[in-house]
Amino acid sequence: MIVSSQVEILSGRDKGKQGIVKQVIQERNWVIVEGMNCHLRMVGKSQDFPGVCIKSEAPLLVTNQVSLVDPSDLQSTPVEWRFTDAGEKVRVSVRSGRIIPIPVMAGETVDYKTKASYKDSEKDTLASNVSEITFAPKLKTFEMDIMEEFGLKEERAPAHTFWY
Repeated sequence: MIVSSQVEILSGRDKGKQGIVKQVIQERNWVIVEGMNCHLRMVGKSQDFPGVCIKSEAPLLVTNQVSLVDPSDLQSTPVEWRFTDAGEKVRVSVRSGRIIPIPVMAGETVDYKTKASYKDSEKDTLASNVSEITFAPKLKTFEMDIMEEFGLKEERAPAHTFWY
């Protein structure tokens, strides 16, 4: 699922209704659909104050509670990821075989709206610095490396080790 995709709710109070994905929680396989699957809760309730009623959306499972909507006929459909002839990865409706476009908002992140509009700041690491190799791994222990650096030679006999 991708943010701002149009989905249809398959279960619950809002079954059959369509909405836009507001947030995706990948760790739990959840989506929050704008204005759907809502519940009311009281906040700030005390003995002196009755509290305030707040409406909030509850998450829905991607696997069996929502389904993408085919833009050609506005009905829910299973979706497959396929590659075009140009090698681009696209979503395809299983029922109609049409490509479901990926929303523009899918490229937005917390840091920037689009990659093209992002401006480097002074604390950003330049791409040239990232690609520079600054460490060459060796098959030596720390002690061996220090001894070689200071020109020391190991003259002691190694102690016997026992494996049980």
